[in-house]
Amino acid sequence: MKKNEKMKSSTTKSSLLKVATTAGVFMLLLLFSTSLSAQETTMEKIQKDAPSNWGKWGSEDKIGALNYLDNAQTLRGIKEVKTGKRFTLQLPMTHGIGPVFPGRLPVEHFMSQDESTFASGKKDPLAGGMKYSDDVVYMYLQGTSHVDALGHAWYGNQIYGGKSANNTVDGHSFVGVGELAKKGITGRGILLDVGVALGDAKGRLAPNTCITLDDLKAVAKKQGVTIEKRDILVIRTGSMGRFYDEDDKENWDALTEPGLCYSKELVQWIYDMEIPVIASDNLAIEKSVQEIDGETAVIPLHGALIRDLGVVLTEIYWLEDLSEDCKKDKKYTFFFTAAPLKMEKGSGSPVNPIVIK
Repeated sequence: MKKNEKMKSSTTKSSLLKVATTAGVFMLLLLFSTSLSAQETTMEKIQKDAPSNWGKWGSEDKIGALNYLDNAQTLRGIKEVKTGKRFTLQLPMTHGIGPVFPGRLPVEHFMSQDESTFASGKKDPLAGGMKYSDDVVYMYLQGTSHVDALGHAWYGNQIYGGKSANNTVDGHSFVGVGELAKKGITGRGILLDVGVALGDAKGRLAPNTCITLDDLKAVAKKQGVTIEKRDILVIRTGSMGRFYDEDDKENWDALTEPGLCYSKELVQWIYDMEIPVIASDNLAIEKSVQEIDGETAVIPLHGALIRDLGVVLTEIYWLEDLSEDCKKDKKYTFFFTAAPLKMEKGSGSPVNPIVIK
């Protein structure tokens, strides 16, 4: 079998595996969520009288709370640069390895051309003797560190801005991730190292830990830093450190990761503080399955923040190196920049954010 045929065969098998895995994992998520409570709540009930940014920047606004990150906010972020130290926050994109939300699979990477292509005589070098490689990646756009589109999550039949959810059919025709990519993300970032402040000896929160608004404020106070309006919040739970730690990985589970938990007070605070972006080192920013007033809700903050406020969520970050440096120099603010790919109509995009201190 030729190399390309092998790759196609492998891809076909992989696609079948994806279908089976997706169905199985979503059933697991459903069973897990319904086992927590006899009753499910609704987003309409949760979000009754909650704040909304629909129409704030006009009826055709496509970037939501990124509107807060104007030129002045870029300059405010640049003022945080004191040493020039840089930290990249993306996880490695390794074939078949990586934490992903239930229903997705890690990146698959195949070489379509390499030295073996030339050594076998399947292809001749270019005139002058040059050779080159080519490769292919199959992946969920949210199968690594990524940015969510504003159309990525919704409830009822409306997405961000009050537009019909039909705008998601066959690709996001209104608020795909390409709209965020045109703007880019730049501003003052602040690390809220909840794992170090409230976690174990390795700076990791226990599974199923709910992070509250009071926790965020307490962590900021402990770090000696003030959360300011329009800050980009970077929340560390220690979850990715656990995933890649062979001695602790057995305690990692996609369905029990620690994360933010919904409250009306938290949503109101994010609205009042004009928070444009929230990043974290877990799969979903929030705890995936939550109980609100005794009733079950799955990823409710995605509805409250993405759909209703247009806040950009960006997930699965590597924050271990940044955390260590912040502990050493006691500086938890920095210039944050991230550029999602210009993936037209996409639900999300891989991203490699860069922090400069």
